[in-house]
Amino acid sequence: MDEIDFDAWCNLAERRPDLYFRERERLIDRFIGQFPPDQAERLREFQLQIDHARAEAGSPLRATRRMMGMMEDQLEALHARLLCLQSETDRLTTIIRKARDASA
Repeated sequence: MDEIDFDAWCNLAERRPDLYFRERERLIDRFIGQFPPDQAERLREFQLQIDHARAEAGSPLRATRRMMGMMEDQLEALHARLLCLQSETDRLTTIIRKARDASA
């Protein structure tokens, strides 16, 4: 993805908020469109959640806190999946060792 000029985006948001939001949506859609369809659909759903949280928050600080909470939820879910995968890997390792010992 191209380098983002934050000063230009800030300037655009201040001068032309309508154009800023259209361009923001276009940029996000272009980025999400680079992913395979199943991943792109999940990313679009997540972006909708982000946009909803921002709209409900009422201030940039509250929006940031909400998004941090959303990211924390995602990290906790990933951690739980990792623990499950580690447990299954350990179980399979034990099965393989027992099968090797039985055939030796």
